[in-house]
Amino acid sequence: MIKTNILIVEDEIIVAKNIEKKLTVLGYNVLGNAATGAEAVNMVRTKKPDLVLMDIKLKGEMDGIETANLINKSRRLPLIYLTSYPDDETFQRAKATEPFGYLIKPFDTKELQRTIEIALYKHKLNNDLLETKQRYERAVEAGNTAVWEIRIDELKFITDKSFVNLSGYSHLDLGNNFEEWINIVHDDDKEQALRITDEIRTGKISDINYECRIIRKDGQERWIINRGTVLPPDGNFPKRIIGTSTDITQRKLSEIALAESEERFRTIFENSGIGMAILSPKLRFIKVNKSFADLFGYIPEELLNLNMVDVTHPSDRKRSIKIAQDLLQNDSKLSVQVEKKYIKKNGDSFWGLVTITPIKYSPEKITYTVAQLFDITKRKTAEMKLVKYAEELKELNSSKDKFFSIISHDLRSPFNALLGIAEYTTQYADDMTKDEIKDSVTNIYRSTKKVYNFLDNLLEWTQLQTGRLQVERSNMNLSDLADVVINLYNETGSNKGITLVNNIPDNIDVFADHYMIETVFRNLVSNGIKFSFRNGKVIIEASKKDDYAEVTISDNGIGISPENQGKLFRIDDQFKSVGTENEKGTGLGLILCKELIEKNGGSITIRSEEGKGSSFIFTIPLSRSDIL
Repeated sequence: MIKTNILIVEDEIIVAKNIEKKLTVLGYNVLGNAATGAEAVNMVRTKKPDLVLMDIKLKGEMDGIETANLINKSRRLPLIYLTSYPDDETFQRAKATEPFGYLIKPFDTKELQRTIEIALYKHKLNNDLLETKQRYERAVEAGNTAVWEIRIDELKFITDKSFVNLSGYSHLDLGNNFEEWINIVHDDDKEQALRITDEIRTGKISDINYECRIIRKDGQERWIINRGTVLPPDGNFPKRIIGTSTDITQRKLSEIALAESEERFRTIFENSGIGMAILSPKLRFIKVNKSFADLFGYIPEELLNLNMVDVTHPSDRKRSIKIAQDLLQNDSKLSVQVEKKYIKKNGDSFWGLVTITPIKYSPEKITYTVAQLFDITKRKTAEMKLVKYAEELKELNSSKDKFFSIISHDLRSPFNALLGIAEYTTQYADDMTKDEIKDSVTNIYRSTKKVYNFLDNLLEWTQLQTGRLQVERSNMNLSDLADVVINLYNETGSNKGITLVNNIPDNIDVFADHYMIETVFRNLVSNGIKFSFRNGKVIIEASKKDDYAEVTISDNGIGISPENQGKLFRIDDQFKSVGTENEKGTGLGLILCKELIEKNGGSITIRSEEGKGSSFIFTIPLSRSDIL
């Protein structure tokens, strides 16, 4: 346990030694004895005692009371006077120095101990009280707070310098008159302040807590919050209010700015032509504006029972959830912009461009998100059309390049043969026999016919591509059409021993362009003969499938590999092959067939196996009577 250090100030050595002995027995530590006031002041400064026992009568220029005054100016110590002369004048002088004790010599050990302990305890209480007061004053100053008292019945306003700091007015300016102090309240808030004061006076309320504005002495307008409690009359004190006024100007201005900002946001939010929504971190709708609800065909209240995923198109939901999770988990992202499809209330879909921005009230937590949604369906449709047109243009350019290549090659070859035969015949006609001349003319005819057929097919294909070949639909019987084509190619087939078979029932009528469908039949039957071996068969069949007639023209010829089947109907990747007896074609027949069938609302496919033959299957709309 730390001992208390005591300084003795006594000019009589024997008395000093006696006191020192008593203190030692009591367990105190004696720092020494000073016989004069000057010596005492010096020892207090250097030895820093916890308590001083001061004899009033000392040697030298200063007595004990004067010495105590001097010590108190530099350091506040618990001081106990020791005196043999308890006259009233001396006592009053000593009292003015606020001592912690007053002992009349002689005194016993117990009396000395009690006086010292009381002095030390009182000193500790004073220090604690001083620290509390200092903390309070610092808190009041730091919080820009004033402490005041209103004596209601007397209408007096009592305060300290803290209110002066707050308002800029001093007591010299306004005194203690409550009405003078109430005049610094802003005119718009004065009625409230007077009403509350009156309610206190009449006993309607016992506590106050309200905000108002004051006008400082320098003209500044400041917001303050007044808090106080009514104290009933107590002894010499009348009914009064003890309270505080705190400057809340910055907070109030922030609140006003926030309220104005929220009002601006609410006005923009509710009246914006842009779809806007406030969502929880789990993307549930908290608030939506009318423009947002209109995009989906809902009223705003209906959307509050849904979340963003509910109105997202199923094809985009998984991606949307992933994007939202990334945004919520990535603190560095300020917002994210996404194009995706949405579902309306009636089930229709539309394309939207949504910008989602997370809002944080603290760095660690996203409080909600704000979504802005634009309908971009028209733009998206235009973009997709543009992509489609670009692909079609690319394919068209490729087809055009291939087309010119075909023309240059397929026209040059027969013309070269034709020119060669014609040149030879011209030069050597006089030396040629009749049979040789006939063979030359026959070859010239065949070459010319091949060129003609090629040009004829080319003309038809060109008319289809440019839209100049119009479809003129009429009812026709497929079996009759097959008979006409078979009669046309019977001789060609017979030359190879190939049988042409019509297995189409008599009751299948179609509604299509007669010339175009006959051209398709002719091309496919001609190909069947060309690519069939001797003594083979070309079979024409048809059946009804819903609103269409499905026609199949089959042969048991050389067949086509799967690799080349995909090239049959393409102008840009053409596949050409000679017949079983070296027959040649134009290379445009199947391409022309596909265009003609599609012009009539049908489609064409192939089923083939190398060495076993091919079947071309195409559809044509049935006539109205057959459908009914």
